[in-house]
Amino acid sequence: MSNEQEARSSKEISRESGQIGVRELSVAGLAGLGGMIAMQPIFGMATVLGVLDPVAFSGFANIVGYGLDFWGGVAIFVAGGMTVLPLLFITLGNYLPPADSIPLRGVTYGTIVWTGFVLAFYTDQSGVGLVVYLVLTLVNHWVYGAVLGSVYTRYASIAAYEV
Repeated sequence: MSNEQEARSSKEISRESGQIGVRELSVAGLAGLGGMIAMQPIFGMATVLGVLDPVAFSGFANIVGYGLDFWGGVAIFVAGGMTVLPLLFITLGNYLPPADSIPLRGVTYGTIVWTGFVLAFYTDQSGVGLVVYLVLTLVNHWVYGAVLGSVYTRYASIAAYEV
């Protein structure tokens, strides 16, 4: 049996059994990292346009008692994008629309996650700046979700559960 056949059978078995193992967790983390990397150009654009204040990342570090530290906040943000968010996606992914596309389910998931981001990173933007902030961060979360779904479905499978 070739490596490709073994990988496919492992992928099919995880889908059929509804189990999430080390392979699925590892792929989810890598897919989350890919999504985080894909977000950087739009984050950069939003920062240059002045609609996303990098100081908002310091708030994450402050929440966990790390103090107001930008890099600590970025580390927490990236760690969440590589662990918590991908794990929620692979757990809940089967219940998101549309039924026929995991990458588009990722876009749906990105939209859901965006609602928390947009509130957490809001720094008194108003008028056109607020609209640009909303649009750029939404598109950015769509990018994250699409990459998350695409990479994950390429190397693993969303578990199917009987409800």
